[in-house]
Parts: sequence; structure tokens; C-alpha cells
Amino acid sequence: MPTNGRRSPRTRPRCWRIVRNMAARPTDRSHPVVRKLLSFAVISAVLAAGLAGAQDKPKKLYRWVDKDGKVQFSDTLPAEAVDQARTEINAKSGMATAQVERALTAEERVAKEKADAERALAEKDAEQARMTEEAMIASFQTEEDLKRSFQVRVELMQQTLDAIEAGIGSQRASLSALLGQAAEAELAGQPVMSKQTTTIQELHSEMVKQQQMLVLKQGELEHLDQELVRLIERFRELKAPRSGSAPAATPAEPAAETGADAPAG
Repeated sequence: MPTNGRRSPRTRPRCWRIVRNMAARPTDRSHPVVRKLLSFAVISAVLAAGLAGAQDKPKKLYRWVDKDGKVQFSDTLPAEAVDQARTEINAKSGMATAQVERALTAEERVAKEKADAERALAEKDAEQARMTEEAMIASFQTEEDLKRSFQVRVELMQQTLDAIEAGIGSQRASLSALLGQAAEAELAGQPVMSKQTTTIQELHSEMVKQQQMLVLKQGELEHLDQELVRLIERFRELKAPRSGSAPAATPAEPAAETGADAPAG
């Protein structure tokens, strides 16, 4: 029942009590209402930032060729096109932003892994060869020492060539003799013995192998000449004084004799 125009504390609106409590302790963050308002403000800010980020992020288009050979464009990538080669395009500018290669098959992955392993092994071997070569070059004091050492290799290779050529000459002479005997037998109306035929064939095959070996060794000899030129250049690079290093000291020349030390004329 109203009293003097004022409401009883029990009949006052609940919202009025909430406002009065907030006004009484405006900085009390532990209050349930304040906590709710703060939580609401934080959630609103996060949602607004996420929405703004989604609007700022450029839309992406995809271009790919389907299984029927037709070019397709879409802003979403279907499941059947995930493993296909595709181009990603900025929908706003129309410029390509990325190129994605198609997924490899199991066989292609195995082949790629094998090729990568072989390439890594080749690079390792090349690095080992380079280090060995540098160590070899560093063992020579002068360029002439390097040339003399290389000349020994050239002479050994030339001796090998001479031996092969001598062997080919001997085989050619034996083959000519056997062929002559076989020709005389045929002219005389006699059959050529099967053993002799087999010997001729084996000798001819061996001579062909030796001729191939001769060509191979001749190529190696030419390569030695080219390798010597390259090693000399490499030697000069490794032995050249480093930039900033002090030049080697030269022996001082004897001082000129003064008039007091000079012999009397």
C-alpha cells in the first residue's frame, strides 16, 4: 500500500536496485552485473574484429582443368579437384596469386625420392672430389711441381696406349694369318675346320674390344691435358695471396758503402 506517494522498498522495480548498486560501486569489477557487461563487451569486440578480418581478406578463385579436359572456375574447390593442378586467383584484382602442382601418384613419389637421393649422393661425391683435389693441389709447392707430377700420369697413360696398340697389331697379324689359311683351304676345296673358325671369331671379337679400349684411353689422354690446364688455374687461385694480407718480405739490399768505409783510391 503506497505511503505518502512513495513506494515501499519491496515494491520498487528491480532495475532501480541494479542501477543504484552500480552507482554505489561503479569500479567494482567483481560485481556480477559488471562482470556480465564486461564479458558482453569483450565478446562483441572479438566478433566485430573477426567480421572485419573476414571482410578484409581477399576472396580467392580457383582455376583447374577437370577430368574431361574442360577449364573450370570456382570460388570453392570441389573434392575431386583437390589433387589437380590449379591456379589461385585474387577475385578482386584478377591476378594469379599461386600455382599449385598436382599431387604425385605413389609411383611418382617413389621415383622422385629415388631421384632426390641420387642427386644428394652425386652432390656429396662432387664435394668429396673437390676437397680431395684441393688437398692434392695444396701438396705442391710450385706450379712446376704440379706439372711434373701430371707429366708422370701422362707418360703412364701413353705407355698404356702403346701397349694396346701393340696388342692390336699382334692380333691383327694373327687374324690375317688365320684368314689366309682359311682362304687357301677354301681355294683347295677343303673345308675350314670348325676350331679354326671359332678361333678367327674370338680373335676378331677381342681385337674389336681392344680397339674400343684404345679409343677410350685416347680420350682420357686428351682429358688429362684439359685437366692439367684447369688444375693450373685452380692452383693459381688457391696459392694467390689473400686480399688484405701483407706481401712477402723481400731480402733487404746491402747498404751502399759510405765515403769513410770505401777503400782509398
